[in-house]
Amino acid sequence: MSKTFQQLMDEARREVKEISVQEAQELLHNNGKYLLLDVREKEEYRDGHLEEAVSLPRGFLEIKVETIVPEKSTPIIAYCAGGVRSLLAAKALKDMGYPDVVSMSGGYTAWKTAGYKWAQDYQFTPEQLIRYSRHFLLPEVGEEGQAKLLQAKVLTVGAGGLGSPSAYYLAAAGVGTMGIIDNDVVDLSNLQRQILHTN
Repeated sequence: MSKTFQQLMDEARREVKEISVQEAQELLHNNGKYLLLDVREKEEYRDGHLEEAVSLPRGFLEIKVETIVPEKSTPIIAYCAGGVRSLLAAKALKDMGYPDVVSMSGGYTAWKTAGYKWAQDYQFTPEQLIRYSRHFLLPEVGEEGQAKLLQAKVLTVGAGGLGSPSAYYLAAAGVGTMGIIDNDVVDLSNLQRQILHTN
């Protein structure tokens, strides 16, 4: 039998404990074992999030949670913008065998309004979001790693057979500031290996 949205919410409220932002802040301050799970979309997370929160958008929750939180006994505080998505996410987590999950009522909006600390990640430009989208997918890089690359400074000493391609790919990877030092004069015989130069 199909259910309405309200019926789904009522069912979730019967099974999931909702806590206020004040209760969440006390749990996090006095008991460091809780995992903060932000179930908002990536764009929302980038604009600001609770410190130490793990981003797992609601649409990917069931697919990725067992990789991100392999130990099902881990206590979890789920939150979203206002408390609706996190309540439904917490219910889904309980259905998957995570017994200690609560939803933060009022969500990120209530947290900020209460004046508690929050963090904002590196703000990528629209072009950077497209340019580095493949890097974001790599667990070894991700958005955090790409932000570090964009803020990095690299000095390449020597622009020959190794320095030229290294500098080229460092720039393509998004290193924010690059310096290149080479005390030689470019000559036609160098061009088969020094890809930074042309005739």
